[in-house]
Amino acid sequence: MPDWSRIFPDADHRWVMGLRQGDLADFFTDVDPSGTVRAEHLHWLNEDLEKYSAVLPEARPALAETLALAQSFGAPTLSETSESGQLKAIAQFWEPDIVWMHPDSEGTYRLMGGIVCFPSSWAIREKLGLPMRDVHDPVPALNATLSRQVDTFLSKQVAGVPWRRENWSLARDGNLNHHVSRSRARLDASIKSEEVFIRLEHQLLYRLPQSGSILFGIRLEIIPLGEVLADHLAATRLLRIIRTIPETAAAYKGFASARPALIEMLAGSTASETARGQ
Repeated sequence: MPDWSRIFPDADHRWVMGLRQGDLADFFTDVDPSGTVRAEHLHWLNEDLEKYSAVLPEARPALAETLALAQSFGAPTLSETSESGQLKAIAQFWEPDIVWMHPDSEGTYRLMGGIVCFPSSWAIREKLGLPMRDVHDPVPALNATLSRQVDTFLSKQVAGVPWRRENWSLARDGNLNHHVSRSRARLDASIKSEEVFIRLEHQLLYRLPQSGSILFGIRLEIIPLGEVLADHLAATRLLRIIRTIPETAAAYKGFASARPALIEMLAGSTASETARGQ
């Protein structure tokens, strides 16, 4: 189960980096024994490789180094070395999506490529080549709060040392692929609790030792809201966050019009738990 006490801090809403040291092998170890996630990765790449993956010239060394890393974890050696073949090999072997960030001549980190089959309302082609400040620009007040910390962390990250964090959002379906081009039901005042899902991103930041690029991994976990409602601590903390999140941030996360319904669900859950404990 997710560590809700870390994912939902006991505080009003705020943007936080929430970094902690992690384990590279643990992050990339399969958690889906059926192979469904890897199969869906390959499905979207076969359907439209350019929509879900990209490699600028600056990211080619990182692509080669990442493929070698995957092979060190057991990925098969490729008989052909095309970029498309390398991208598909990584996507077929690893469950998480990945992005590469590399510094330009002025030391500004830019998104230079990646394989993102399960984005949360964005597209890798729209972010390609942008500095991280611009990548984060759509997130209300995030740059003002964290941009300097992000830049400092990326510039000082030690090669070979993995770092972990989580990020969450809400959705009205349990689908993995929320590419901006795909239509889907939105959260609004009519929602029922069984229609709401937490999109929990387990994220990894790892400086590749040879290329110097940052490998950014995104492992997506879909969790029904009902699991949060059944956990008193998680429900209490999420209720506080949803009550205190600014309207612009709630709109960015896609639940501004659903906020009253979400508050009612979460408040009802915490009140029931409190009553049972008395």
